[in-house]
Parts: sequence; structure tokens; C-alpha cells
Amino acid sequence: MAPLKCVIRTVYDTLEKIWAGPRGHRFASSVLVIFFIALLIMVELNRFQIFPPVLAKLIPRNHLSAIQSTLTFLLIIEVMGLIFSLVESVTTSVGRQLEILSLILLRNVFKEISHYSEPLVWSQFTGHLGYLAATSFSALFIFGVLAIFYQIKKEEALSGYEEDKKQFILAKKAVAIGLLVFFHIILVKHFYLFVTGGQDIDPFEALYTLLIISDVLILFISMRYGHDFRIAFRNSGFAVVTVFIRISLIASPYYSALIGSGAAVFALGTLYVYSFSIRSREDTGATLEVYSDSPK
Repeated sequence: MAPLKCVIRTVYDTLEKIWAGPRGHRFASSVLVIFFIALLIMVELNRFQIFPPVLAKLIPRNHLSAIQSTLTFLLIIEVMGLIFSLVESVTTSVGRQLEILSLILLRNVFKEISHYSEPLVWSQFTGHLGYLAATSFSALFIFGVLAIFYQIKKEEALSGYEEDKKQFILAKKAVAIGLLVFFHIILVKHFYLFVTGGQDIDPFEALYTLLIISDVLILFISMRYGHDFRIAFRNSGFAVVTVFIRISLIASPYYSALIGSGAAVFALGTLYVYSFSIRSREDTGATLEVYSDSPK
């Protein structure tokens, strides 16, 4: 088992250093800018019917589609950060999930209006203004809830054997590596079906299905190293948040906005009650006998 542990630790730490470091952020930002400008140029050229028919059908003719596609690219980058945050803490991870949901909702606004012809005219919006407003305000609401969520977020100092803590962190690194592999498989499959004209679900819908599984898996792994009802309820509650996010992605527009906002409120309520219970326990001089989410 020792060689396997070494491989997991080396692979994860290397990927995190490359991706989460300053160079990784600058590189990702540069790629986004280049991708956006290149796509705008291709859209403009496609409006003049320069590309062959096979290629032309893959390139949109609406400039707003370039925004929607670039936001999708941004979401992929954010997902990478989300996966690495699994090792940092469950609380941080659910916060990142809600961040991605809010960006998906904003992307959906551009996705809707990308189907309109240019130049935009008022008559195109009359039947869809309610959906656009509900989606936009839901994203704004989730953004506001996250501001409060991060304010009350608290990393508690927990007791336990140091070696067991390291083993728990290593297990989460293994889960994160697995998520990275499966997410890239999903992306490759999605791109292939897009190019060949096949039907496929949104890759982020598949991602949240994987996140539900990984959240529950981490919950069960954590119980191997200790158990406390408060920790178990918090982690289970956050897994339910992921379920609600997954449902919101497949719901009709108005229900999607409502369920997504409700998921944010449920996450905030779970964290608040958990933090309150921890403070109450600390006031009575009790200590927790499970292990922290944080690798530090």
C-alpha cells in the first residue's frame, strides 16, 4: 500500500501545484481571453459564409454565443478548482458548488439570447423575459447567500491522531484524482458528440451526479476515523445540497431558479446550525473527537 499512497500523494500534489498556483491562474486567464477573441472572429467570418458547410454548422452566427461558450469554458476551469477544494474542506467544496451553479445560471441567460437573431429587437424578449429575470435574480440571490455563507464559515480545531488525519486527507486526494479523471472523460465524450451531432446531456449535469457520489463517499470515509453526529449531519446536509443543485439543472426554468436558490438557503442553514452547535459545545468545555476537513 505504501507505493500506492506515494503515487496518490505525488500525483495530486503535482496537479494542484500546476493548476492552483499563480502560473496556472494566469495561463487559464490567458486561454480564456484568446478563446473569446478567436471565437468572436470565427462568428464574424461565419456570418460571411466563409467556412465549408461541415464546419459552418458547428460555429454559431450570433456574437452572444461567443459569450455563452466562453462562460462554459470558464465553468470548466472553476470545476477544476472545485475538485481540488474537496481536499481542503467539505464546507469550501459546497461553497464552490454554489459558485458554479450561479455561473451556470448566468450562462443560461446568454445561452437563451444566443438563439435570437441580430440585431436584437424587443419582440424577441416578450415571451422569455420572465425566464431571463428569474434566472438572473436567482444567480444574484445565490451570490448574496454565498457572501453570508463564507462569513460564518468556521474551520474548527478537532482532536484525533495525527496519522489518522493524514490518512483521511490522502483518501480525499484519491477521490479528487478519480473525479478529475472522470470529469475529463465526460468532457471528451461531450466534445465528440458535439462534433458528430450526437445527443448528450450538459457535462455539468453529469459532474454534479459524480459530486453526489463523492460527497457521500467522503462522508463514509470520514466515519472510519471518528464519528460525531454534528459532523455527520453537516456532511449529509451538504450532500443533499448537491442533490438539489443536480435537480435544478434539469428542472424547467422557473423551478430551476427556485430550487437553485433553495439549495443555497439550505446550505447556509446547515452551516449556521452546525457552527452554532459547535460554539455551544465549546462553551460547555466539550471537544469533538473526529477529524478536521482541513489538511492543515
